Amino acid sequence: RYADTEVVGYFNRQLDSCAVNDGRSGPRRSLPVVLGLIAAIQAVAADSRPAVRRELLRVGARASEFAGWLYRDVCVPALANYWRDRAIEWAQVTGDSTMQGYVLLKKSQAGWDERDALRMLTLAEAAQEGPWRLPARVRAEAAQQQARGHAMLDGSLALVRSKLSEAHSLLEQDRADPETPTAEIAAHYDEALFGLQVAICYCEAGEPERSLELYDRWLSPETFSRRDYGFFLALKGTAYAQADEPDSAAAAGAEAFSLARETESVRTAQEVTRLAIQLSRWRDRDSVHDLRKAVLAG
Repeated sequence: RYADTEVVGYFNRQLDSCAVNDGRSGPRRSLPVVLGLIAAIQAVAADSRPAVRRELLRVGARASEFAGWLYRDVCVPALANYWRDRAIEWAQVTGDSTMQGYVLLKKSQAGWDERDALRMLTLAEAAQEGPWRLPARVRAEAAQQQARGHAMLDGSLALVRSKLSEAHSLLEQDRADPETPTAEIAAHYDEALFGLQVAICYCEAGEPERSLELYDRWLSPETFSRRDYGFFLALKGTAYAQADEPDSAAAAGAEAFSLARETESVRTAQEVTRLAIQLSRWRDRDSVHDLRKAVLAG
């Protein structure tokens, strides 16, 4: 009953701190803290005035979506889905329609882990077409996700390029708008991340050379957290494999696997495992043999 906007600000700051620590050290350290924050928010909200309760549950929706992401990174999809659904529930009770659309996009992106192209495409379309007003950067990410779904389903390069052009225009629109709040959802979505997602699209569309050009341009350890750098490095290895460059693919995979273990990112390790399987036709090469041995031992 004594909760006020200062308490809401405190929970927001703690959540921001967890997000930073996640990029540096991985999900296992951040996850208990985030779950504790959600429990605390729920307890405080139960005894707060209606106006403050609404703001607390908005933070709760954001924290629940983040918990879903953390469980995705440790490859526990059932709990990841649970927390994303909880985020939608709290977004609905607080009237936060933007968060509802954003979580649909996150559900679409989670489909990538199982390479479920249809789920990725249809949920990205739903995020774009829903009755909410999404920031331009979120619509850009959804359009890019549609492009990836099309690349995986039918390989239509013309359609992929059309959706990527739409996504790029939306991202430019977001950057040109001086009134766009930096603390808004998807504030992390910038040109570098977009460039890597485009690289994935081109790889899925059978254009690994173009994909590698984009990885070379945008992927660096200075730009991304150690966990995210390792994840995208594993996917760059996939592009190398498609371009018939097994030694480069194995080198990228080995570095990504080391980062996956350091940051405890099971999702990254899973991508390296996919890469090791993809490289099986070059199993007699020393670099590929070493990678496959490391993955098996891990």
